[in-house]
Amino acid sequence: MKRHTNLKSFARTLAMAGTVALTSALMATSALAQVMGGDVVVVQGSNPPSLDAMSTSSQASRNVNMNMYETLYGFSDAIQPIPILAEGVEISDDGLTYVFTLRQGVKFHNGDEMKASDVKASLERYRKVGATGNLLEPVTNIEVTGDYEVTFTMAKATPTFLEAFSSPRAPAVIIPEEDAEAEAGKTSLIGTGPYKYVEYVPDSHVKLERFEDYSADERYEEEDGFGGRKTAYFDTVTFRIIPEPGAQVAALEAGEVDLVEQIPMPSAARLESNPDITLYENMPWAFTTFILNMNEPPTDNLKFREAVQVALNMEEVMGISSEGLFNLNHGWQYPGSTYDAGAIGEEFYNLHDADRAKALLAEAGYNGEKFTILTDTQIPQHGKAAVVIAEQLNAIGINAVINQVDWPTALKLRLEDTGWNGWTLQMGIEPYLGPVGVIATLTGNRPHFVENDEKLEALYQELISGETVEARKATFAKIQERLYEIFGIIKIGDAGLMQAARSNLKDFEPFRFTRMYDVWREG
Repeated sequence: MKRHTNLKSFARTLAMAGTVALTSALMATSALAQVMGGDVVVVQGSNPPSLDAMSTSSQASRNVNMNMYETLYGFSDAIQPIPILAEGVEISDDGLTYVFTLRQGVKFHNGDEMKASDVKASLERYRKVGATGNLLEPVTNIEVTGDYEVTFTMAKATPTFLEAFSSPRAPAVIIPEEDAEAEAGKTSLIGTGPYKYVEYVPDSHVKLERFEDYSADERYEEEDGFGGRKTAYFDTVTFRIIPEPGAQVAALEAGEVDLVEQIPMPSAARLESNPDITLYENMPWAFTTFILNMNEPPTDNLKFREAVQVALNMEEVMGISSEGLFNLNHGWQYPGSTYDAGAIGEEFYNLHDADRAKALLAEAGYNGEKFTILTDTQIPQHGKAAVVIAEQLNAIGINAVINQVDWPTALKLRLEDTGWNGWTLQMGIEPYLGPVGVIATLTGNRPHFVENDEKLEALYQELISGETVEARKATFAKIQERLYEIFGIIKIGDAGLMQAARSNLKDFEPFRFTRMYDVWREG
């Protein structure tokens, strides 16, 4: 692994300045009393595809949804499962029964108390519309065993189940029982979170307001990951949709908005000396990937896919798409993490070997067929990566063309069996969750690269059944090896996220979504 920047001194200065500013802000905050009230304005670049949290894995949705909804279990800051709406869980010795006891007195936004019947109905709905299709796959039966108790019966012992169940990728949020039959995207948008839904005006904003009857989790002193004790200080939270990065930064400088989810690195360099702005480096944030459609010619051909792999100059793609905030990394887990598989696959990474790629194209029988790269207009890294990839592939004789659409359309098109060959995607939440989070998206009913790979499917089952961490690490090493055999998805590198806020926004901490609870404004 190697850390890169476009301008070494700039990035070093920027990182140091961000750290100093953050430290100073935290020291100042510790001496101040939190202030209630007001509206906080958060800017993101794209519309949430849905505010039905179960049915989407979009980051644009997660930013909003995880302030509105909660789950039985979720991840702590240490990425360990912790109870949120549950008091806890008892797991039988044979691993076949999970008894979840619920917190009592938790209110939905409609004023009703959450009961076991709501939990069962929510999870049964998740089976139908949940965007992480295999989340509840090990569970054969969900039974209400008391007003505040739900029992899961498992098909087999699955040691990784609680970790998988805690996933916020497309979270198994708890909603009122009466919403259980609603189609995807058609619920009443009622949850148990610290903020509740007010309105959504596409291309303009989503507005939330403080839920006055929110049941704070008294077991904790403060927020902890997706759980903990949450305090809504603001009267309202407005998520403004501003697609153009320059306009986002201008609004922040003018004091019209409080927080920008992502700002360009050149803007960060300019703002780092502005006392009214605090910069936050969120690193590592995401895998930058290039997904190949294994169903559609010419990417249905293994040799063609390998040609794409060996042709790419990952450093150039990452340098331009991330504007310098990246690490080169061939691995399918972050370096140094528990499941890091080391050098496996490294021999195929960042080769930019034109001669070898052309030879592979000849073996594949490639004859100039169109290679369509699907990308979107809302996420800057996606579009920039697509342009660089297209240029590199055109240089070796691949007829690469770009189809750039809005983000919701891209998500819809990539579900089609045909019509696209490559898709640029930042995998953000999945690597954060660990190996199960990543591989769950590449297996099951609808893997990202369309076609199922039988060996990968079997290895996923082996992974989630591994009884020890060591056993699961050995399986994940085989998984990484398999990914570098089928070339259905190409790892480009690890990207960071630069965020910025007005300096009077206190106690904001970079995380996997923009937590607007436990945050307040000074003055």
